[in-house]
Amino acid sequence: MGVANVDEACQFLESAGIHTVECAFPDSWGVLRGKRVPASQFPRVAEKGFALANACYVWDLTCEIFPIGFANPDTGYPDMLALPDLSTLRQLTWREGTAIVMCDTLDHATHEPIVLDPRHLLRTVIGRLQGVGYEPIAATELEFYLCTEDWQPVDDIIDCYSIPKGAQFEGVLSEIRRKMEAFGIIVEACNMEYGPGQIEVNLGHGPALGIADDTCLFKYAVKEIARQHGVRATFMAKPFAVHSGNGMHAHLSLRDGSGANAFDVRDLDDGGPLTSTLMQRALAGLLAHQVELTALNAPTINAYRRFADYSFAPTAVTWGLDNRQVAVRTLVDAGAATRIEARGGSADANPPLVLAGLLAAVHDGLERRHPVPPMTAGDGYAPGAGEPLPASLRESIHALEHGTLLRGALGDAFVDNFLDLLRHEVQAFAGQVTEWEKTRYIEVA
Repeated sequence: MGVANVDEACQFLESAGIHTVECAFPDSWGVLRGKRVPASQFPRVAEKGFALANACYVWDLTCEIFPIGFANPDTGYPDMLALPDLSTLRQLTWREGTAIVMCDTLDHATHEPIVLDPRHLLRTVIGRLQGVGYEPIAATELEFYLCTEDWQPVDDIIDCYSIPKGAQFEGVLSEIRRKMEAFGIIVEACNMEYGPGQIEVNLGHGPALGIADDTCLFKYAVKEIARQHGVRATFMAKPFAVHSGNGMHAHLSLRDGSGANAFDVRDLDDGGPLTSTLMQRALAGLLAHQVELTALNAPTINAYRRFADYSFAPTAVTWGLDNRQVAVRTLVDAGAATRIEARGGSADANPPLVLAGLLAAVHDGLERRHPVPPMTAGDGYAPGAGEPLPASLRESIHALEHGTLLRGALGDAFVDNFLDLLRHEVQAFAGQVTEWEKTRYIEVA
């Protein structure tokens, strides 16, 4: 996977019969943006990049542009450069003759990284962990719904983990698994989830930046493969009011200089549930910043409809061992698979930003050594189980405004820009008249 230089890229494109290269990067929402270029033009693009407006990082999910500090009418929305990361170049397996490459975005004048670029922000946090001797390893698991053309669930019953029910959708699901494996994205397993036509997919683990890229590309591929089979796929956090929401759980561990899982070092013998000092410190950092991280984990109005008691989505700052009702689940004494699972992410969140925030909290835990609150051994939704997580986007905005972790780790420019984007979402929603309101009030009022 990937090539080392432009000459190798040209050889790869010719030998694979590639006629088009998709040059992509995730915007502030995790949506892939960029350009398609003919293979004949790719050597030039690979060396010099291509220009596009920096408005990519300041518009909303519908590409509505509004005045914001980073880019506004006074700035003229100047160009930035997108430069292919050749190590990510690979052939699409779900469409013939096409390759894709992830790009880094650079200031057009200085060629410095754009400070809002999610891949750059994640790479920065990874560098901090590498600076203290650890390589962050991640994996994601995502949920999505298969829907009809008019966005209704493809099924009408809940049949979680059902093999017979899953067989009904193997036409599309087996192709997703096979195409992803051929593309280089490991699908460890998939299953029917707790919603009609809802699917959960467990992706394999690897270095954090590559996993962030793969998660973005997986979502892109699933949507296209689903369309090829006459259905549609959505990662919307809560597409149906009466059914389960779609989450994105992140599994985290740290490798030491020898490549071993550093969480697997058993050096705690105080009789507590954790046996690794390093894992304890990483967990403490994650818990200390869960409230602030919610803005990255759940960046849309809709995402907060997913957070409800007894929904398997966390509503409080809690942790436990094999407990799916907590915000952070620890899988201890599992050898190379010893890890922490952060369960707060929604499937509509931006993968590199989610991982950047989580790993920033891990790094802070290693540096500052926060206390670990009591473990939740039973009901994760019991009253007083932990500090409540934000229950709305407005509450998350307040937490991010008053937080210090992300400003220190990702920079003021990013946090200020992201806050403006989130405030715009709140304002846009506040101006809407919903179908619920019409149904409830239009006749009786």
